[in-house]
Amino acid sequence: MPTFTYQVRDRAGAYSAGSLVATNTDEASRMLRGEGYALVSLQESAAGAAGDIPGERPKRVKRDDVIFFASQLAVMVDTGVPLPEALDSIAEQCEHTGLRKMAEDLSSEVKKGTEFSTALGTYSDLFGNLFRALMKASEASGTMGQMLQRASEYMQQERDLRKKIKGAMTYPLVMLSFCILAVTALLVFVLPRFEKIYAGKDAILPLPTRILLGASNGLVTYWPGILGALVLAGIGLHFYRRSPAGRLALDKLRINIPVLGSMFRKAYLARSLRTLATMVSTGVGIIEGLEITADGAGNQLYKEMWLGVADGVRQGRSLSDVLFENKLMPGTVSQMILAGERTGRLSTVMNRVAVFCENDLAVAVKTMTNMIEPVMIVIMGLIVGGIAMALLLPIFTISRVVAT
Repeated sequence: MPTFTYQVRDRAGAYSAGSLVATNTDEASRMLRGEGYALVSLQESAAGAAGDIPGERPKRVKRDDVIFFASQLAVMVDTGVPLPEALDSIAEQCEHTGLRKMAEDLSSEVKKGTEFSTALGTYSDLFGNLFRALMKASEASGTMGQMLQRASEYMQQERDLRKKIKGAMTYPLVMLSFCILAVTALLVFVLPRFEKIYAGKDAILPLPTRILLGASNGLVTYWPGILGALVLAGIGLHFYRRSPAGRLALDKLRINIPVLGSMFRKAYLARSLRTLATMVSTGVGIIEGLEITADGAGNQLYKEMWLGVADGVRQGRSLSDVLFENKLMPGTVSQMILAGERTGRLSTVMNRVAVFCENDLAVAVKTMTNMIEPVMIVIMGLIVGGIAMALLLPIFTISRVVAT
């Protein structure tokens, strides 16, 4: 017979959990109610569940899954459902094995008396410091439902921001990849045919044609070595990227690269200010909020900036004074934050500044996308057209080539 896991409450309201063997769900339910328990959840154990395979690894939980979890939990808690029951309900209804296991683990910890914010530490890579800080603040203020909704909205905004950046970068990367493939195809398959036609005529061939033929010959002859060098370079770049010096170099490149640098700076700024605005408006301490903002900045330079701001505030200086001294922070943003401090409406102003920066980023992404499209077309045209012209130049003097 199958084994069922259950969670119940006794007449005093205390939670307990366990397992039992029964013919079916109805029989298991009758057995528990017959002992005077109020049923909270009852499900067939993983070993006998129809949809699970014994020993199967839970699916990987993605960012969208966490957003769904937070949104659903926010609605249930905000409508008065106790947190353990809400977590159990999500676990019962969820088909995603990884998300179900996460909900079950969190429910188990909460029922043991562990605070929800502490229990989330087991899945810190999924929820992050900001989510846990919001839950900690909600436990102190008794506003968990509202705070879960705020956290869910923040994660959705962060996801939309990432999609904007990825969407803006997709087109130029696709065009660049296509350009590289087109040039490689010309050098490997087309140019060798022309090399046979122009064999022995190197002295009178135009310089661009000789350069192209040499590049084609080198690529066809030494392609194993070239491929090996590219693979080794890629591996070296991968490990360099993961080193502190590599991450710093890449972060500097992102914010200083022509055309794209401005978009990246606005993206990091919008993300940081949205995080800080969420922290300030939910009652999290300003220093803790600045440190969490630094952790989620996404760029080492901006992380150092926010940590420096936190140090300045810790020494008794105002937030706006420290921001005015940093070159990465636009003066207009610092001025708006100063106005918020003077009027005592810092949380309201921070939210408006975050919206302002996100709108500014949206405009920058659209402008960059509209500008990159014709630029990439022109670059591709110049490269492919240049190769074609280099191949056709000798044809203009074909009579001289044939005569010699």
